[in-house]
Order: sequence, then C-alpha cells, then structure tokens
Amino acid sequence: LRQLVQFIQRPDALLRWRAVEALGRVAVVLPPSDPSLEETLRGLFWMMNDESGNLCRMAPEAIGEILSARPDLRPAFSPLLPQFLHEEPFEAGCLWALCRLISSGGAEPEGVDPEDLALSLSHEDPRRRGLARRFCRMTRRPAPPAPPVVFEDYDPEAGEVISTREE
Repeated sequence: LRQLVQFIQRPDALLRWRAVEALGRVAVVLPPSDPSLEETLRGLFWMMNDESGNLCRMAPEAIGEILSARPDLRPAFSPLLPQFLHEEPFEAGCLWALCRLISSGGAEPEGVDPEDLALSLSHEDPRRRGLARRFCRMTRRPAPPAPPVVFEDYDPEAGEVISTREE
C-alpha cells in the first residue's frame, strides 16, 4: 500500500492513475480485519492537509477508488470528502472521487455544498468543470446550460488517460 501511495505522487500521469486503480484492487483482497487500509486512508486524508508538509494531489482519487472497492469503509471516510471541494488543489479530485463512489453503487454523498458545486461548474479548469457536470448528471442535480466540456480523464477499461467529453 505504501509503495502505491508513493506512485500516486510521481510526475507520470499514467503511472499515478494506474497506482490509484491498483489501490482499489488491493483494497478488495484485504480482509476487513486488516487495519492497514484504514491507516492508508487516514494517511491520504492527512496528505490533503497543509500541516502535513507533503500534499498529495491525487489523494482524493485514491480515496475514492479505495472506498468504491470497499463499501464497508464508506460510512467512516466518505463524509470527509466534500469538505475538500473548496480546497486547492483537491477540488477536481474530490469531484472525481464522489462520482466514483456513485458509479460503484453508492448513494449520493451528503454534505456537498451547492455553492461549492456552483463554483466548480463555472471554474476555468476544464477537468473541474467537467467533473462537476458529471456529478450533477449522476445525482440529477440541475446544472446551468453550458457547452460540452472536454478534459483529460483516466479510462480504467482502456488503462489510459484519455480525452473525455461531459455534456
């Protein structure tokens, strides 16, 4: 787990995404009694804190992938994600994580502030804007009319970072 967390901090985008995906795969096979996964999740949240001295930009995506693989850990950790929707540089990653939780059969996350979502829908970053539109579509929340957004995203089926489009 520690090595995979180190990989999500490397410069190579494809390596980071594959490490995120691998964290989910490892999470599936670890027994519920193994405390290392909860320790890893706490560590990832800590790396999203300025006080950590080691910001990990892909921490939200890693958290989302682990929680999508381990629904038993969602009650303890998923409520913590929405607070980072307004914390630079984690906004887009948190949106990705929340969408990942929904796509893996989770309920709509609680605590998503409509103001944070509105800021993301109008943000200049296409990834953040596109993921906010995806979140609105998945949760059936209204989104203001806007042209489609094209942004880079990881496609786990292809195992590649691809250009994707969100209406």
